[in-house]
Amino acid sequence: MASRSTVVTGAGRGLGRAMALGLLEAGHNVIAIDRDPQELAALEHAAKRGGQVACLAVDLTLSDSAKSILAFAEQKFGPVACLVNCAGIGQEIISATFATEPVKFWTVGEDIWKLIFAVNADAVFRLCAAVTPGMIARGWGRIINVTTSLETMIRPGMSPYGPAKAANEALSAIMAKDLQGTGVTVNVLVPGGPAATRMMPGFVDTAPEKLISPDVMVPPIVWLLSKASDGVTGQRFRANAWKADMDPVEAARVSGAPAAWPGLAGGAAQANYAPKQSA
Repeated sequence: MASRSTVVTGAGRGLGRAMALGLLEAGHNVIAIDRDPQELAALEHAAKRGGQVACLAVDLTLSDSAKSILAFAEQKFGPVACLVNCAGIGQEIISATFATEPVKFWTVGEDIWKLIFAVNADAVFRLCAAVTPGMIARGWGRIINVTTSLETMIRPGMSPYGPAKAANEALSAIMAKDLQGTGVTVNVLVPGGPAATRMMPGFVDTAPEKLISPDVMVPPIVWLLSKASDGVTGQRFRANAWKADMDPVEAARVSGAPAAWPGLAGGAAQANYAPKQSA
């Protein structure tokens, strides 16, 4: 595989770190984005083989962050071929006990509402809008957005995190349709349950061994960002249901469904996990 320039946000820890390291090992040149320079330094130290890594500490809530990331990426590794939006903040910034004492929506200040949307939804839009024109011009590109489960989106006490991730999911479905026929695909990837990250407070009633390892994200992300997945778009994939020992097309079928649950509206959504065949 020719090395691709791939932007990964939230790359300093958790799911983003696992995907960044997995993509580096697969040969991608990774532009690792995080707000914490120390986390990025640790990632750079851990990246020992495969592609190259360039790290940039950025506040994704700033309106010019996407332009800064795109300029940095192009300077380091050329045009951006793939974008993975994984950066996120959750209810833990509101209350350390949100899991046992759910936060009522009317108690959330507008500043917190705006902050959580800024990272989980607004930054996703900005980056997607920044990289898409170039991808269209080159006739190929990959966008992966990390959202969450429908249950979490509408669970009591999960505002504004749930609504922000719902916005991300809806945007992903719309983008996939807008980009049909361009060679640029958009899909959603989620761990498939509570993951062993800092967003999971230690007091949640889940045994540590039952938490999903961030490493489950690696096999699906590597395939989804490859040419082998041409034509697979508008889907959401549960990483913990992806069987690495299966043929990737079959693994996608088993773990995937249409993004944003269009079937809930009564529409007959047709999932397509088969890559587009070359002429």
